[in-house]
Amino acid sequence: MTLTASTPASSVSDSEEITIANFDFSRAHREGWTLSDLGRFKDDSPHVELQKLDKPINGVRIFHEDKEAWAFVVAQARTGSLFHIQALSLIDRRERKGIETLFGCW
Repeated sequence: MTLTASTPASSVSDSEEITIANFDFSRAHREGWTLSDLGRFKDDSPHVELQKLDKPINGVRIFHEDKEAWAFVVAQARTGSLFHIQALSLIDRRERKGIETLFGCW
């Protein structure tokens, strides 16, 4: 299930923690990717994945595989993009391990 944000991240104050509820999904969607809340693992930890956007707004797919979206978001985070760093902070530990295995730390 793809989530929608009730409050864009740009309106989140510096002291407010970024969460799925206030993440800027519209910006991520314009860039061709999203965060998907897939519920909870058996240990009750959140299951959140970074995925390519399957149904792009303008009909043109930017990424054809999730790994391409991962590479893009990691590259942006490495440049210091707070938005992309925040997105990566929201993914679950299993997703993070998979991304770090392929692309290293950010």
